[in-house]
Amino acid sequence: MGKATLDILMQIEGFICEDKYPQATKLLGQLNPKRLAPNEYAHYCLLYAEVKIHLGDYGIEGKIFDAINYYRNSDDHTRFARSKYLYGWYLTAIGRHFDALEVLMEAHLIFKRYGEKKFGSLVLSRLAYAQFQTGATDDAIRNLDKCIKINSQQKNIQNVVTFARNKAVVQYRTGFIFDAIAQLERIRHHVDITGENNQFQHDLAYSIVVALSGDIKSALDLIKKTEKYASKFKREHALRHEYLGWIYNLDKRFEEAVKTLKQGITLSLKIAPESALISQTKRLLADAYLGLKKCDRAEKTAREALVVAEKINERSEIAACYRVFAQIEQARGNMEKAKKMFGDALDIFQKVNSRYELAVTRYLAAVSGFYESGERAALLYLAKEYFLAEDIAHYVEITDRELKRTPPPVVPSTPVYPGEESSVFIVRDKKMKQLVRLAENVAPSAMTIFLTGPTGSGKDQLARYIHQCSGRKGKFVIVNSAAIPDSMVEAELFGFRRGAFTGAESNRIGLLEEADGGTFYLNEIADATPEFQAKLLEVIETREIRPLGTNKLKRVDIRIIAATNNDLEEKMKSGRFRRDLFHRLNEIPIELLPLSDRADDIPALIEHFMTRNGHDFERESDRKNLDIIIRTLADRAWPGHVRELKAEINRLYLLGEGNLEKIAALVVESAGSERDQLVQALEQSGWNRREVARLLGISEGAVRYRIKKYDITQDVNA
Repeated sequence: MGKATLDILMQIEGFICEDKYPQATKLLGQLNPKRLAPNEYAHYCLLYAEVKIHLGDYGIEGKIFDAINYYRNSDDHTRFARSKYLYGWYLTAIGRHFDALEVLMEAHLIFKRYGEKKFGSLVLSRLAYAQFQTGATDDAIRNLDKCIKINSQQKNIQNVVTFARNKAVVQYRTGFIFDAIAQLERIRHHVDITGENNQFQHDLAYSIVVALSGDIKSALDLIKKTEKYASKFKREHALRHEYLGWIYNLDKRFEEAVKTLKQGITLSLKIAPESALISQTKRLLADAYLGLKKCDRAEKTAREALVVAEKINERSEIAACYRVFAQIEQARGNMEKAKKMFGDALDIFQKVNSRYELAVTRYLAAVSGFYESGERAALLYLAKEYFLAEDIAHYVEITDRELKRTPPPVVPSTPVYPGEESSVFIVRDKKMKQLVRLAENVAPSAMTIFLTGPTGSGKDQLARYIHQCSGRKGKFVIVNSAAIPDSMVEAELFGFRRGAFTGAESNRIGLLEEADGGTFYLNEIADATPEFQAKLLEVIETREIRPLGTNKLKRVDIRIIAATNNDLEEKMKSGRFRRDLFHRLNEIPIELLPLSDRADDIPALIEHFMTRNGHDFERESDRKNLDIIIRTLADRAWPGHVRELKAEINRLYLLGEGNLEKIAALVVESAGSERDQLVQALEQSGWNRREVARLLGISEGAVRYRIKKYDITQDVNA
């Protein structure tokens, strides 16, 4: 067949480049695989896999392996990488997203090595999809930005539009509604020149994004524009029915939603019976049945959706199905089942970083009537934080209404045990006030809290403050997670009985039992050993401990707060921190701001620390000295944040012997000497900022800040 076969294969390549897959399929049917030479057969398998996967037919595993095995031992590196790319695509299609990451990364590196930027950007886009599905949203966005940049440089506007739209989809699927709208607006002027398919997909994506933002009228206007293209593109035609049904659900037009979604399922079954298109459309149909209070139909449809979603590991849809089941059990009055399903849905939405769906589920769980006032308030406040951030007015309104119906948390007096100190948390900054208000409202719940922020920003103090607002009668037990070696984890956490091991001469209760009825505060959690992490996860899930030397399990009632100044994402990627533990700890995330971002707090903190040293500022002269101290100290960088500010106030108090006038003079003097010290260190180090930071005991950021503050140039003494 030689030349004739080659001509057909090249024609198929051309049809693929033009997205004409039915025509390519027809030509593939003209070839007899058994009569092809090995190189022709490998090329045939590659094209067969590419056409089928574009059409949503995932029965390509055998063909793609044949292509990979041939090209692996050939000099055709491009086709080898292309076959690996298609295999990675296949893995994402069947839900094996973590396996896909490795395969797609290999394909990308090969394309990059041989300068194949066009194919390389296609791989990066598919890699971004796998990263999005595994919760690595930031990586997905970064890779899509690279795709956009590569194709912008090559002036491939069609690909720029495609990748920018993909980025918008990742953004709205993870709840960044404003960002998605802005992204789609940026490419609007390119869409009209890139073909009807791009126009269709752009308007579909835009319609659902504005619907999620609450603008149903604009969403319906946009999706109406797509009607003229619908019959030309099979998959998009089915997707249009899904989105229109989704919009009807959001507008509570459930009868219309049912009719539209049923039509969408019929279309989807003809394209890809086991795809995300089917699971999403069926789950939306279950939501519509719920709106009509047809629980039995909703349950049946959601179970059908779940079967497909689990098969392809579409975790966001799995969570959405659990949410349907939770609402069904709620309607039936089954509290325990409903709470478990809500909990499972919340857990998955949090893991996949689906902020919009997480907030909606928090709201629905809160209004179910099955949660105590503390947990109800926590769920509502967390939901409201998101709806406010994205300006989703409808949900802000109904969440506010529910919060008004929720009694404010009554904080009983929490005992302060010997060795503990009472806690206050000083804030004047607007953002910090919102943060503290959130902490106060979630304090009475049993949900875990995860505190992040730079060292010295006040995480320990806020943890203690949350405990004191919780009303819990037990102790506030602090654990340095990094300080317990693996060999001591069980003994330290669970305690032991006499004779449990050599040296166990008496009974000793563990840290968890000591915190029973109180708060268990895990500082430096990022540095916990693997053994510590495993045991902690077990306790979070069971709330039970077994002291060494006994077979008896003991139930513990603890509220867990964890804190770190590290970005855990890198540690989770490398396997040094368990992702499942992170999600258990991160039920209520609270990020403390650096002191440089909360300048309004500095005067209040200075006065607070000086008051604790015994000053009352009743005399006018004392107030004047305080004003001098505040004005001068407020101008510093404070790289050590609140902790450094507190230490400086205590140092000045000792040097000034408690005399305010002396302290004010010391502060003014140190402000002048700060510039001199900096100039001296700069000259000594040859303007090496890292060395200056080491010499002065401050951060490089603080060095740059002070250079700018004092307007120092390199020829300052020239």
